[in-house]
Amino acid sequence: MGAAAPEPRPVAHEERDRVIITVTLNAAIDKSLSVPNFRIGRRHRTVEQRTMAGGKGVNVARSLMTLGQPVIATGFAGGATGTRIVEQLTQEQILNDFVRIGEESRTNTSVHDPTSGSETEINERGPAVTEAEAELFRDKLLYLARGAAIVVFAGSLPRGVEPGIYAELVRDLHKLGVTTMVDCEGEPMRLAVRAEPTVVSPNVLEAEELVGHEFHDEQDRVTAVRQLRELGARDAIITLPDGCVASLEVDGRPAAFRVLIEPREAVAAVGAGDAFLAGYVAARYTGSAPEECLRFGVACGAESIQRLGAGRIEPRGVERLLAEIDVQRVETPAEAL
Repeated sequence: MGAAAPEPRPVAHEERDRVIITVTLNAAIDKSLSVPNFRIGRRHRTVEQRTMAGGKGVNVARSLMTLGQPVIATGFAGGATGTRIVEQLTQEQILNDFVRIGEESRTNTSVHDPTSGSETEINERGPAVTEAEAELFRDKLLYLARGAAIVVFAGSLPRGVEPGIYAELVRDLHKLGVTTMVDCEGEPMRLAVRAEPTVVSPNVLEAEELVGHEFHDEQDRVTAVRQLRELGARDAIITLPDGCVASLEVDGRPAAFRVLIEPREAVAAVGAGDAFLAGYVAARYTGSAPEECLRFGVACGAESIQRLGAGRIEPRGVERLLAEIDVQRVETPAEAL
């Protein structure tokens, strides 16, 4: 049974009849390896390994399914690897509807060293996608979105896909009244923010790139989420190892929050941001108050680092963590003035 976000507010019946869609344009088979005393140039044996369908949007879909929310995963899938991605999602009972492409989908590998806590990721760049395949995907998404409440765009783009694709799709979906959430980096994120998505959720490095400077302290991060809203996003969240900082619209006005959880030793931290986003989406979908959406997201992200494989969470563990999370309302410099 899935974990529910606390203190839900009423949600319109027609909203709850709609689904959540996650978009993964550069889906992958993800191999997660646990290798003690990992050293470059040496031969090693794994003590634990896991192979799963992956890519950020797929990871979000996995967590949402575990939380009991109605979700459909879509994107591109090509070749034998693409077939394996679809088959694994089907085995996990995650509804999916991918556009098949001519080139082979990618395989990613992450190596976690339990003795040092270090993680090494090797991500293939992915297949080349033709203009016709990209247009076919756009048509599929707009068809699926007729029954969607929220669409999550997450992850990198494969070769051949224009960096403005997320921005274009965000604008298309807003015309349909669909909530949009974006978690990516670089030029695709910069263009997507300008398209005024409902929520953006970068990590610290991605947020620094967006606003154009490094963050030196807590106040810099609080200022940055306000700047992300000024760039176009309605709500902005920056994920951190110990929680998040956010600027959300509350009762028609912006409100800044700092959410904290005591850092804990990780089994594997890859995919924690995806689990956070899934928790936030799940709570928002069920109508929870903004600060409780953040609390639930942080609980999901923190729980996910206790297991190997991105997007894997245990709902009872999430529930146990909720009481350990501190949600603080903070002022931005502009609000203080």
